[in-house]
Amino acid sequence: MKFLIFLIIIAFLNSCIQNPGINKNPKKRNSKNISLENTINDIETNIIFLNQLTDNQIEFYNKRKMQEFDHKIKKFENIYNYKYKYILGTSDSISVSLSDIEDLNGIYIIDQDGEIDLPFVGKAKISDLSLNEAKKFLHKKIKKYYKNPDLQIKVEQYNSSKAYIVGAIKTQTTLNLNQEPVRLIEAAISAGFNPGSGNKNFGTKGILRRNNSVYKINLENAFKNIDDKENFYLKKDDVIFIDRNSDAIHVFGEVTKPGTYYPNIGYSLTELISTSGLNQLTANAKRIYVIRENYNKFLSVNIFQLNIEDPINLIVGRKFNLQSKDIVFVPAAKIVKWNRTISLLLPQTDLFKSYNPIIQEGAKFESSNQTE
Repeated sequence: MKFLIFLIIIAFLNSCIQNPGINKNPKKRNSKNISLENTINDIETNIIFLNQLTDNQIEFYNKRKMQEFDHKIKKFENIYNYKYKYILGTSDSISVSLSDIEDLNGIYIIDQDGEIDLPFVGKAKISDLSLNEAKKFLHKKIKKYYKNPDLQIKVEQYNSSKAYIVGAIKTQTTLNLNQEPVRLIEAAISAGFNPGSGNKNFGTKGILRRNNSVYKINLENAFKNIDDKENFYLKKDDVIFIDRNSDAIHVFGEVTKPGTYYPNIGYSLTELISTSGLNQLTANAKRIYVIRENYNKFLSVNIFQLNIEDPINLIVGRKFNLQSKDIVFVPAAKIVKWNRTISLLLPQTDLFKSYNPIIQEGAKFESSNQTE
């Protein structure tokens, strides 16, 4: 359905090219009775002329973004202020020793019930405890049998504490946690995350599942130190799911490099035009469109139009920041139909060999004698 709506919008824009007399917003249409088959009549379209906006108005659209669900890491102190400590669990191997007494000395494996079985003392459940907590617990239990015991315990093998990185990442990874704390960035690197790759198969954002709760994470923010709270310590049984990169900007039309772009935060329209390469012979520089869904209304689209026929207006484009899921469309000028017809004929015949200079300069000549 989104693709159908997108095609309808493109058809609408092409009609604008053929009818350049439009100089105001189309009449807004609000559909109260939404059917399963939506048409152009159900979509509220707003054309916004960037060249006519003030700096404050441009800044308004730069900051206006889709409302995201509220559970971001930076809002939860128990996540970003968490101090890592190893938590004992099943299959961990620990050594127990008492000074001057060898009765209990040995290595013990925590069983499936979370217990170790000490001679004379009996079973003691130490799973889900930190090393210090387990030491205090065992000391309290042992002193019933030994006077003033000097107890030392140490983890010999770390087998129970793991964290997982899955989803749109190069390598699905299971991290074996030990006494050394691991931050999000270290975990991401071990899974092959590369913030500059721009690979559409990989992602930069995702979720953290911890203690039956879900939180938003942003790997790009963590790597760029935009927010230190994003680079938190991992905890036992954490699951980090990286979503497929959905922050793409789609560019097509009369550009030399159409396709999908994964820009950095604050990527401006002028920067994207420069990167994708405006086709100077075929592009309609008066109408550079940015199609953006208005998430504050159902079936509402804002269409930003920039006229860069005068290069000074590229300054306006530099002030206008693109957002994830934006669609940038550069329509063709009228002269393009003639140019493309000639280009199709050229490989098939030698008829136009003597006219090559005219063909090459045709766009300049035609554009100076035609109006849109």
